[in-house]
Amino acid sequence: MGKASRNKKERRRKDTQGWHPAIAARDAFRDREATIRLLEDNPYAAAYFAGTTERVFQEAMWQHIRLGLAPAQAWHETAAWMMGEAGFPRPWPHDTQFIADYAIFEREQQLALLRDGEICVISPAAHAAVIAAALTLDANDLLTLDRDTDIPLRAALLVMPEPVVLDRHNGAAGDLSVLGWRHSTIYGPAGQEYAAVGVSAMLRPDGPIQTPDWKEFLAEAQADGYPPPPWFPAGTNGMRADASTRSTSAHTEAIEHIRKRHMLHRDVADLLRADDALWAPETAQWNGEPVADPHNDFCERYLFAFWRLAAQGITVTAAPEPRHHPPSGNVASGEGSTGIRLVDLRRPTERPPGQMPRHPRATTPTGGL
Repeated sequence: MGKASRNKKERRRKDTQGWHPAIAARDAFRDREATIRLLEDNPYAAAYFAGTTERVFQEAMWQHIRLGLAPAQAWHETAAWMMGEAGFPRPWPHDTQFIADYAIFEREQQLALLRDGEICVISPAAHAAVIAAALTLDANDLLTLDRDTDIPLRAALLVMPEPVVLDRHNGAAGDLSVLGWRHSTIYGPAGQEYAAVGVSAMLRPDGPIQTPDWKEFLAEAQADGYPPPPWFPAGTNGMRADASTRSTSAHTEAIEHIRKRHMLHRDVADLLRADDALWAPETAQWNGEPVADPHNDFCERYLFAFWRLAAQGITVTAAPEPRHHPPSGNVASGEGSTGIRLVDLRRPTERPPGQMPRHPRATTPTGGL
């Protein structure tokens, strides 16, 4: 690691160590309001998302063709994988306007989440615990999620104390600072519909991953009078949440679907020699170091771990102190669509009598935040 990288990492660590819940809540409220204002009618943000969607779509379609599908079927399967899982229903016409329509749909979904979701600001200690738990999870764990019993809030935004840098199997890197979720539906290629949670990732424009193309895009947008929002949307994935109604055969099909999805995130060489095992990362680091995310599912694993730990009483939530409430009368009460919740680790003495921590992948939560 070079000197500049070490210095940058130390600055991030110092910033995190100086994290204050009231300041974090104030900043989160301010950033949410600014993001809504700057994301609406922003042609640069719309164009960037549409361009990214088209590039990923073409890459995924090519991988489907390499697996032996005819072009028309490859298009349909790719549309189901990218758009159907994100809650965009059929039909999925075979034309470029379809991708543009999806980009508009995605922007409206993100704006609805920003307007309706409660804000959960997570402390550095709770954040580290959630990441540690997330790294123990695999695809089978995620398939135990049930929307009606496991999701504490219908729509929410989880604001992290520092960006998480992701390292993917294909060599791509990215980062995220905010995760959102809301009730959704997954639409399959053969007309299937599954209860789901839409998981939205957002990043800070000044985050740790600054590619030349990204910096050029930001500079051009700023110069043309369209500054980027503090939370820049990076897309939505669908997370199945129908465990209570899924049959044994449907569960087997779901595992096979995830295996195929994982394969799509590998390069062509890996596609040709992938085994049937469901891969799960074994080790990773945070606090400025990359977290392994070869299958683009770290966001889902992070939220799953967050919900599990909250249900077990390992985390505790509270509203900001009254003197630190955000302006404009939208105070954080801990309840309601405009609330802000501060999420921290619960001290051992605060746990309910007889309640002990359990492994997040071996339990099914029934409580809320």
